[in-house]
Amino acid sequence: MKYNVRMASAKKYRVKVRLKIRNRIFRNTGFALSAFAAAAVLAYCCFSAARFAAARFPGHFFVFTFKSLSVDSPSEDISAEISRRFNPKLRGTFSPGEAAEFAAGLKKSYPALSRVEVSRNFISGRVRVRAEAEKIVAKVRLNGGETFYLSENGRLLREYCGPGPEDSFETEIYAGPAAGLGPFAVFLRELKTMTPDFFSRPVRLEYRLTGPADGGYCRLTLENSALVLWGELEFTKTKISRLNEVLGDAARRINGPLKVDFRYFRDGKVFVSKLAGI
Repeated sequence: MKYNVRMASAKKYRVKVRLKIRNRIFRNTGFALSAFAAAAVLAYCCFSAARFAAARFPGHFFVFTFKSLSVDSPSEDISAEISRRFNPKLRGTFSPGEAAEFAAGLKKSYPALSRVEVSRNFISGRVRVRAEAEKIVAKVRLNGGETFYLSENGRLLREYCGPGPEDSFETEIYAGPAAGLGPFAVFLRELKTMTPDFFSRPVRLEYRLTGPADGGYCRLTLENSALVLWGELEFTKTKISRLNEVLGDAARRINGPLKVDFRYFRDGKVFVSKLAGI
């Protein structure tokens, strides 16, 4: 059997707020909104005033009294130079504009620095200078002449600060001083970490930046006098493994130094021959 159950609808009651209480709620809400609006306007005015003052007087806004100095740098010479430049300013005022000017000037004097930060503590009056050095990949000879230092981002530096690179083989670069050597720096850093994996260790690396179309010309001379035409600056680990196989096999069949050509490695081809005059 089917039963239809009809539920009695609940009776709804509407709560009426007394007029006096309702007016009080409206009044309190109005006060809160007015206070919030006033605070917002005041904050905006202060911010606008600060922006105007900073733009109108960029070197003198937020000036504070310079009482002490803290230095963190990669070398004693740079630390001494920072102290020398700051000593005349002790007990005087020091502004954000002066801080920015000092950081730019120090980087210009020491191109081997990658970053210079100057921060100020308004409570203690301490100025902290933190200088960081470029990370060096290798010491290289440029165009067969002057020695430079190749940084991780491909910059050629005449000097470096901080710990020097550990070079297990010579590196020669034939390119302009402002050449884009970023990809080569990445490759060289990777290659140096894998030097122990070679069947015969590298003793000399030559890189010629002939143009962006072919990515440069790279060749490696090994301790056993073998010459490796490296080709693209890619597949480093795979090429080393293949090179070890080739050298071990070819040494039993070919007398004398070998030439290994990896320039067609991407196509799966490796050419091995007896080294002749190149």
